Amino acid sequence: MIGENQIIKNYHNILSLLHKHAHGKEKPQLVIVTKDQSVELVSRIINRLEKPIIGENRVQDALKKIEVCGTAKAYWHFIGHLQRNKVKKVIGKFSLIHSLDRLALAKEIEKRASNENIVVKCLLQIDICQDGSKFGFFPSEDAIKDVLLEISSFSHLKIQGLMTIAPYFSPEDTRNYFRRMRMLYENIMKFSALPSNVEMKVLSMGMSNDYIIALQEGSTMIRVGRRIFGDYD
Repeated sequence: MIGENQIIKNYHNILSLLHKHAHGKEKPQLVIVTKDQSVELVSRIINRLEKPIIGENRVQDALKKIEVCGTAKAYWHFIGHLQRNKVKKVIGKFSLIHSLDRLALAKEIEKRASNENIVVKCLLQIDICQDGSKFGFFPSEDAIKDVLLEISSFSHLKIQGLMTIAPYFSPEDTRNYFRRMRMLYENIMKFSALPSNVEMKVLSMGMSNDYIIALQEGSTMIRVGRRIFGDYD
């Protein structure tokens, strides 16, 4: 296991690459994936950074870390598969949920958020691979537009954009998947009947294996864990 100084160095090295490989004018955002990292380590890392975005995959682990670290010094994103029976625990704890992958989950989030009188921000997870290994909505304009229209009346749910997970290929082999996602994202942005609770401003794609390619192809948010907590220069 590497030391904290190297972790901080890795984080800043990746930050420095965001402008270099960015597709648009705005600097993409970096989500630090802290799955399998201890509460103590995450707390120390948060204290050494300026309001980082922390991404967690598992509800119980995330809630423990949030309880100890609080929300004042970091933004918390939920990036893992979310079961409907865990929605009640998640509501109000995260500034963004990346993994809204089915209508039944959207309905549950709306129901729970309505009970708490809060608005929950989410990304639609898109299954760009279509190989049976990932969750998400079908990657077509018509399918996504139908989903957005279906949830257009949900006053406690706000869609901020799209998310996907590319297959674990060599980085260059993921380019076509990211390119297709960018085209899909841009075409949805142009949808003339975009509901009022939809704001396409986040395209979350790219992880430790392929984030450079994702950035080159238009990602506005990358999710990186191994490249931060591993021994990389």
